[in-house]
Amino acid sequence: MKTEGVNLNPPEDIRSIIDSLFKFIDTEIVPLEKENKKYLDNEADMYEPSGYLKKEVIELRKYVRKKSASAGFLSMFVPESLGGMGLGPLASVYINIALHARYGPGRPLITPGKGLLITPLISGFVDGPSPVIEEMSDELKKAYLPLLLSGDKTLCFALSEPEAGSDIWSLKTRAEKRGKSWVINGLKQWITNGPYADFAVVFAVTDPDMLKQRKGGITAFFVEKERGWKVQSVIPYLGHFGSDTAILSFDNVEVPESHIIGEVNVGFFKAMQGIDIGRLAIGAICAGLSEWALNESIEYSKQRKAFGNPISEYQAIQFMLADSYIDTYTSQVLAIHCGWKAENSDTLPVKEISSVKAYCVEACQRVFDRAIQIFGGMGLTNELRLQDGWRLARTYRIPDGTSEIQRRTIARRLLKGDTKIL
Repeated sequence: MKTEGVNLNPPEDIRSIIDSLFKFIDTEIVPLEKENKKYLDNEADMYEPSGYLKKEVIELRKYVRKKSASAGFLSMFVPESLGGMGLGPLASVYINIALHARYGPGRPLITPGKGLLITPLISGFVDGPSPVIEEMSDELKKAYLPLLLSGDKTLCFALSEPEAGSDIWSLKTRAEKRGKSWVINGLKQWITNGPYADFAVVFAVTDPDMLKQRKGGITAFFVEKERGWKVQSVIPYLGHFGSDTAILSFDNVEVPESHIIGEVNVGFFKAMQGIDIGRLAIGAICAGLSEWALNESIEYSKQRKAFGNPISEYQAIQFMLADSYIDTYTSQVLAIHCGWKAENSDTLPVKEISSVKAYCVEACQRVFDRAIQIFGGMGLTNELRLQDGWRLARTYRIPDGTSEIQRRTIARRLLKGDTKIL
């Protein structure tokens, strides 16, 4: 009996966007990377001793952002209400898988790697005008959205703190009402794009009693850099020379009432909205990176000879390739189905998003680990970018909720009756 098959490939309109994105990268960005190899090839040449990117690299990233904005890619996932293209979660999954499967890790102007958790090519919720700031005042939108949409300026998502990572209810940063203004005091840590952001979406406690009851009490503020918040330090990690991650300090930083995003005391829910968007994107990135690493492993196993034969003929290698395919296939189907469900549901599919974040990231690290093993000594070198992918996948197990938090979320949803599989 002939039946209509399930098609997991991107629809024609998304495929057209992906093809245009590839053309843009190949004609505009790849030559730029080649011209600036002296800054981009070696991390020691990318960063200052303090961990900050060198000014030349910062300018390159800004150039790419503005070019991407002109081409229409920077704001692809920004809501139409904020001036973006408004592509949904399913398109995000398809595009992120395709982008990272083609270009792999360790490309500082294209894909995450080299210690950079964000890329200047496409705006994300942590550095651009995401749905989290849809409820900004019209005055702020008029003043700052054009700068964000053009790539001229960026922002950061200042939520995490030294004692409040997975447990957002432990926030210590406070905002007190003084006359017609609010005064913010506190320390933010692990803030992606923190060293380079022009603006910050800052989450602060405005009602300690509501916070204790876990009923709210957190408010989101839009804060310009010139109001006085400072980058206390850049945080290098996993052997990198620097990063996009910073500790930010707020010492009596005063903002007017108009800088509140949404309503007072309901910022927690906006924070989670942004985090859920980030979790799905991370899963799709890792699903694409797994495909890149699998293809590299297949090709190398056919070329590399040991004991007179290509190593692809040995069962030990074949089993590793098969396991990596299983991980990659499962990751991509999982991410695509979740993206479809998010696109076609009234509310975000929380347990499915957590499943994508946990599985795809862990699977990606397994695929890169096997790839390093298949490449042998060459797999340990920096030039093949396998170590970039392994470190990136290991890093992604922490931000936007650890793997353990994802499992806790899934279990809680199941126990509350959300047991539907498909």
